[in-house]
Amino acid sequence: MAVMAFYPAAAPAQDKPTASAVSGWTTDTKPAAKTDQEANEEQAEDPSAAKPPISLSAEQISLLARINEYLNTLVNVEGRFVQTDHRNEETKGRFYVRRPGKLRFDYSAPSKLRIVSDGEYLSVEDHDLKTVDKFPLDATPIQLLLGKDVNLTRDAIILDMKQDENAVVVTLRDRSGTAAGHLQLFFKRPELELYEWVITDAQGLDTRVQLANLHQSEEKKSDEFFASSDIELERLTNN
Repeated sequence: MAVMAFYPAAAPAQDKPTASAVSGWTTDTKPAAKTDQEANEEQAEDPSAAKPPISLSAEQISLLARINEYLNTLVNVEGRFVQTDHRNEETKGRFYVRRPGKLRFDYSAPSKLRIVSDGEYLSVEDHDLKTVDKFPLDATPIQLLLGKDVNLTRDAIILDMKQDENAVVVTLRDRSGTAAGHLQLFFKRPELELYEWVITDAQGLDTRVQLANLHQSEEKKSDEFFASSDIELERLTNN
């Protein structure tokens, strides 16, 4: 299931079982404390957890500051996306972002999937199965881009950074340790523009999301637009 790049392999907030496809697409959350053996096992499962940060040059530090500044301009934006999973299967649709915390991905037919974040939980809705799975937003890789004050220097560990005259690629992982795996962000140059990200989960499986027609929205979407649907209530009513 292609949507799994957005949320971790931890149990959903309502403690309901997830689809079997989750295991191939999710990143794993970390408990507050671990034994040395558990930490070593986790690093063995997630190679990025053991990878050290790079030493940034003065040019890269300056460029990263520009990236932070640019990401903070993406307050109320929308566009289209193409998502490719580790099996090379594609899904597409339209997305909406309203920072801080709000996100919505509507997948095009024949998919009946929707992903929404209300700022606290990220909900994965399957309108075919009439199910909703909820996960804490702060345990998902995408939360690094949805904060009130986006600061990758402060909130992420920079694992790699490559740039030329046409593009910048930043590889990072969550500094807080709440989301395993790592994230690659792709920006066009010379005018910075986010056009793609790749999330690699703790098992090394990639999900690529390519963005198109990213632009500031003329309409500020309401809180209700980013609220999870009452699918489960509908299912109970129909039973």
